[in-house]
Amino acid sequence: MADPEPMNALQKWRDRFGPELARTVQRFPISVGLVTIGAILFLIELNGSSNPTDDVLFKTFATVELTALLAVATQLAVESRVFGKIVGWIINLLGLLAIGATIFLENMALGQPFMWMPILILLTSISPTLHFTREHEGRRQQNLFWWMNHRSIVSAIVAGFAYLVILLGLVIIERSVSILFGFQLEHLMYRYLLPLAGALFAPIYWFATIPKASEFRDDELNKPDFLSQAVGFLGLYIFAPFLTLYALILVAYAIQIVIQQTYPEGTIGWMVIGFICVAGLNHLLLYPKFMREKPIVAKYLRFWPFLAIVPVIMLIIAIYIRVAAYGLTPERILLLAGALWTSLIVGVGIFNRLDIRLLPALAALILLLVSFGPFNLEIWSIRDQLARFEQNYERWKEADDDEAAQRLRGAANYLLNTKEGRTALSRELEIKGFEFDGEISREKFAALLGLPDIAPNNRPIEFVRLTNEEPLDLSGTYKFYGRVELPCCSQQLGPYEFRMDDKDLVVMRDDMQFSRYDLTTWINQQNLTVTTMRENTIKIAGAEHTLYLNLHEANIDMDPDMARKVVRLDFYVFEKQNNGAD
Repeated sequence: MADPEPMNALQKWRDRFGPELARTVQRFPISVGLVTIGAILFLIELNGSSNPTDDVLFKTFATVELTALLAVATQLAVESRVFGKIVGWIINLLGLLAIGATIFLENMALGQPFMWMPILILLTSISPTLHFTREHEGRRQQNLFWWMNHRSIVSAIVAGFAYLVILLGLVIIERSVSILFGFQLEHLMYRYLLPLAGALFAPIYWFATIPKASEFRDDELNKPDFLSQAVGFLGLYIFAPFLTLYALILVAYAIQIVIQQTYPEGTIGWMVIGFICVAGLNHLLLYPKFMREKPIVAKYLRFWPFLAIVPVIMLIIAIYIRVAAYGLTPERILLLAGALWTSLIVGVGIFNRLDIRLLPALAALILLLVSFGPFNLEIWSIRDQLARFEQNYERWKEADDDEAAQRLRGAANYLLNTKEGRTALSRELEIKGFEFDGEISREKFAALLGLPDIAPNNRPIEFVRLTNEEPLDLSGTYKFYGRVELPCCSQQLGPYEFRMDDKDLVVMRDDMQFSRYDLTTWINQQNLTVTTMRENTIKIAGAEHTLYLNLHEANIDMDPDMARKVVRLDFYVFEKQNNGAD
């Protein structure tokens, strides 16, 4: 009998990894296919396009990657017999069309494409546990949810770690080959191999390690492995004590608010929502039976919702005050969504009916409602701000009310930030009898209504930084004293001393006041919608001397609820003799 022919390396690799890869492709055919297409598009985009954020390839890549995640969720639901394969294929097709429409059409009325990722992740986490027949309901369904997500998250972390190992290995190889042999492989490594590993191999590895619902056994949560025990330890001895302490801090803060009769602005919302999110995560960490059997864990799971009652009430009051004063914005709508989610979770938890599947399910449902359709984040905000504009316009017109003028400015500021907002504001102004050419702008709006100070109010920072890009004409004879940076302290240059006093720049000469210059005048000369100074020099004239302050940089407070104020001033000091005569 002849000896079998020795297998080459390719055959060995195929026999070892081929069956596993074949099973993964067979189990997730749509996801693997879409991820492969996405990887090819990503490589083309990376190596050929100069503008990846506004490109058909990039949009196609985002669409197929998101649809691949949706296909994972539908496949897990099919395996759990939530619905059949045909229904799963239909859902994938409809999902592809919906995701593609929001990404390609870029129509604010359709929704916010960036919200697809968190929604799909949440839906994927619960998709295997949506079968509500008697066989699968109740505690077993929750056990399955915990088991599936525990293993899927661990495998995703392992996939990420493996990618980092590949990254390190490729860097070492590329550097070694370059140093030892003089070959330059960075283009191949960083433009092809590394992106391919991240965009294709890592996702397929994760697909291959996602467990099947049929592999779950009822005793899985009774016999913890080392990792499950470590996670439980983390929840019991680290998260639980800190969450309890943080809840007591929030309660003490509430007592302070009641005593002082003042409610803080902009600090409560994300503190409370973050607290509830971490508390919900800890509830998941402590859920397995081997943890719930500990008396201290059972008491914590039963009573932590009661610790959240006062923080949730604080959250609701804070949102009400903020929205009543300044109207809705996408950030405040997300806070409203978070408040609804936290209220429902805490309410169900108080009655000891908290099904752990509700944590992602309610979040996904609420995010879906506020992200797409006629009441999505942007459209809802525009409608509310337009209504505020109408209400305060009539009040301001009739009574010349300062508060109404301030709210009118706030609403106009928001509407002027987007094309859809400007369109809505233009229609409203036309109804009220105003005439203007072209698209409405801040300058046109200020001129039409006689309301100055129309500047953006939705910046991620609270100030605008203006820089000088124009030369200074120094024709004549000047003395140069140096550079001043306020408001850190009073600064002395020669006989002059400079300091900030609220809105004023105070200049002293020989211990006597030389000038008190109101910086509001200078602010009103600037265009606060850009970052370049319109007027870069402040002239301060005295009896015998004239100072020219050449401004290098200035930070202006952009809080929409307060008057504009310079909070930082960086300038060079020049002095001209003979009362500044040119």
